[in-house]
Amino acid sequence: MQTMLKTALLGAFLVSAIAPAAFARGGKEYFVQDYQFDQPMSGYEGKAGNYYCSYQRLPNRVCTTDSNGNEKCQVKGWTLRQHCY
Repeated sequence: MQTMLKTALLGAFLVSAIAPAAFARGGKEYFVQDYQFDQPMSGYEGKAGNYYCSYQRLPNRVCTTDSNGNEKCQVKGWTLRQHCY
């Protein structure tokens, strides 16, 4: 399931993100796409065509402060940030 998800995310990312203007100038652009999940997920790490892609798993924290000034944080979800450059 995760392999299919990684492939689908990468395919959708590259198809939607690669601008024809980058090819016209002969250079590459840097792309970042965020995906929201309930649990930590893996992205794509490695070469994709002429790009190298990597990812970060970032916790989405919600913090509250009680009457004594103590802060309590909980992870409410995860962001998968996919980078291609």
